[in-house]
Amino acid sequence: MDKTDPPLLARQPILDSSLQVVGYELLCRPMPQDTLAWQNEHGDRATSEVLISAFNDIGIDLVTGGLPAFINFTSHWLHHPPIMPANSIVAELLEYIPANEENLAALRRLKKLRYKIALDDYEGDESQAPLFPLIDIVKVDIRRLPDLNNLPALINKYQQHNLQWLAEKVETQEEYRLCKEAGCTLFQGYFFSHPANVYGKRLPDNQLAVLQLLRILNNEDSKIEEVAKILQTDPQLSYKLLQMVNSAAVGFAREITSISRAIVIVGLDRLRAWANLIALGRLQEKPAVLREQAVVRAFLCKALVFSWPNLDDETAFTLGLFSLLDAFLDRPLEEICERLRLPVELTVALTNHQGDYGFILATTVRMEKGQWQAIDWNVLQGLGVSPAQLEWHYLNALQTANALLQNAG
Repeated sequence: MDKTDPPLLARQPILDSSLQVVGYELLCRPMPQDTLAWQNEHGDRATSEVLISAFNDIGIDLVTGGLPAFINFTSHWLHHPPIMPANSIVAELLEYIPANEENLAALRRLKKLRYKIALDDYEGDESQAPLFPLIDIVKVDIRRLPDLNNLPALINKYQQHNLQWLAEKVETQEEYRLCKEAGCTLFQGYFFSHPANVYGKRLPDNQLAVLQLLRILNNEDSKIEEVAKILQTDPQLSYKLLQMVNSAAVGFAREITSISRAIVIVGLDRLRAWANLIALGRLQEKPAVLREQAVVRAFLCKALVFSWPNLDDETAFTLGLFSLLDAFLDRPLEEICERLRLPVELTVALTNHQGDYGFILATTVRMEKGQWQAIDWNVLQGLGVSPAQLEWHYLNALQTANALLQNAG
């Protein structure tokens, strides 16, 4: 992680009774203030920044080493959970969120999505007791307790819910001992570790594509095909979607290489939440000509793949679209392929132009650059693709890409 750039977030370890790290709380930079006023003004954006930095910019495996990430859920994120895989997140329900029926229903939905839920900064308020059947962990802010000796009685009072109790803001050996004896099995605080900065490079987002995506997703009559058209015009957003779906925590048997299939897996509601997440973050631009070049490559790769037996046209489209990701993201293609968990055949196609997909991409690039003599015509003609047909496919890819980009705009 490059420390020449400002830190993207901070993390503080959470330990069990044997003092083994079992997770990390992720915090935005600058550090959030522990007040209702700050949360009301900045809380949604702070969670957005943490999620984007951890899952998109750096990669959650690098941030937590495969351990759960404890992330603050404001009221907005409680009712609009992010697209990120639930088994890599512990949703920290902020103490300011009341235990009303609307919020309890949202918690039930989170449980159906398989989220683990923690109640943050608990002080013993009985009005929050209706939350306990739906949560897994209670984080007790021991600095706010009037007397730490009251902690055993507090834990015993709610023992029937099979809760895990986490003592936070532990600062001394004596506090750790008392909390452990009281029944806490998880611990966090300066006694163990101060929050540590996590560095990385922020990945850019195409502002126009994000706004177009939001417009389509917020139309109740939107179809998956319409959403796919927007994503297929933007390599950066497509990369982020596939990175999310192919996260190690998702656990699909095979990596997803089709944008349309990724949308089906995620669902439009969660995709809408993800687009809102991106919109809350920082949006940057890359030259429009680079985007056009990537889309033209995608359509030409997709056209050529029909001459090959047993190759997938949607995967070929993704191949062409992602062939310029190093220019979009300012990172080497090898690293990008690893982050996406792409199959070996696509990785070698993108990085070394090897294999059948690699041949298609190499042909596409040479056609684009006008390197007519470098094209392997013997192989193409063996597959029934003549020079005239290749030129026709290329011109058609140009026209199709231009039309799609104009309609998307």
